[in-house]
Amino acid sequence: MDHESHEGLEGRPQLEYPCEWGYRVIAGQEAHIRLAVRQAFGGHRVKLGEVRRSSGGRWCSMSIDTTVDTEEQRQDFLEKLRSAAGIRLVL
Repeated sequence: MDHESHEGLEGRPQLEYPCEWGYRVIAGQEAHIRLAVRQAFGGHRVKLGEVRRSSGGRWCSMSIDTTVDTEEQRQDFLEKLRSAAGIRLVL
């Protein structure tokens, strides 16, 4: 397999859109994650994973899977999640 033909100028794999994409969101409260999802995705179809809590109960995380149509849309969802109140980290 020619590795170079599948990479962009920045050395990252080129994605073919539309494609399935997943985000992992970490926050202090589940309610913050759910609100961030509503704000970021609006009526866009998403699949929410099970909420996972840290052993001390200070953090929770949830996976969010969706279909993105363009690189711009993928980045837009990411930025909206990152800027939402109560969200600590988006991977």
